[in-house]
Amino acid sequence: MNTFKTTLTNLSEAFAKPLSQQQLDDVSLLIENSLNNKFQFGHEFYKIKDVIPTSLVDALAPYIDSGLEVNSDLIELEARYHESKFSFEFEMSHSLSGLVNLLIDKTSIAHIQIHEIYESDLFSVNHATQEINHEPSAEPSELHGIYCIIDLDNGQSFLTQMSADEAKQAMWANTNDRLNGVNPYTTNSKKLTFYKASCLRRGLKTISAFNNCGDLRLVSTLLNLHDRQFNKAKAVRKVMPLNNYKFRCCSKQPSSIDQIFKAEQGSVVIPFNQSVSKAPKATEEKKHTTELLSELPDEFYGAWESDTLGVGF
Repeated sequence: MNTFKTTLTNLSEAFAKPLSQQQLDDVSLLIENSLNNKFQFGHEFYKIKDVIPTSLVDALAPYIDSGLEVNSDLIELEARYHESKFSFEFEMSHSLSGLVNLLIDKTSIAHIQIHEIYESDLFSVNHATQEINHEPSAEPSELHGIYCIIDLDNGQSFLTQMSADEAKQAMWANTNDRLNGVNPYTTNSKKLTFYKASCLRRGLKTISAFNNCGDLRLVSTLLNLHDRQFNKAKAVRKVMPLNNYKFRCCSKQPSSIDQIFKAEQGSVVIPFNQSVSKAPKATEEKKHTTELLSELPDEFYGAWESDTLGVGF
């Protein structure tokens, strides 16, 4: 906790424009309310307080630079795994309630409805009259899908739907491609909240594409902040090159290869088979002996460095 206090003390100096006292208080409260939040990584559970405190600056920067508020009512602190540092770093995201409130307060979106549909529910859409009939069932059943209705000030309404499979794929992409294997959705309620937020973002992308929102700048900013986190995650997946001829320099290793070796071998570096050279043939016995290759010519290292696939992790 002392390290977090030191980070917060020096936080204002980390930005070109010093943070106001209100901003510092909001960030401090956000940290305080989030320290005991749990997340899963592999088969183990961790807490936000296990994250490197100094990584808070990089997580805050895009939101501060965009002029967005950062407080516990709007933002959720998350963890992302940095593979070359073997540690967790901070990531941020708008909570579902925070995103809804922000859109209604700052844009021409008048109302947002997001509902889950279960297999035993009665649900139908009349596209001619633009009416939805949804009767929730009292009987428990599997999740069938999510739908979101966004009403604008000008009277237009937009319907967005996601199947349960699409929602689960979005959550998998978020945990693996954005948070690098960190799973903050440890309960069914947290999973459902993410599904709803994902359906809302799909609706926002539709509105942004059709230029129907009165304040596209904020909507685009929110979408870009979320999308750029996926690109940021790709960068931290690149592992450090090893200065040893027995390993490939795998700093440009694509994430798909990462996933294969992560599933098969775990988070380890996998060496090549030792290179060998044949000894002269024995005159009496037709056997081959081998000896380890101890040196490589200087020009050989360039071939390793140019390799884009890599094999380690």
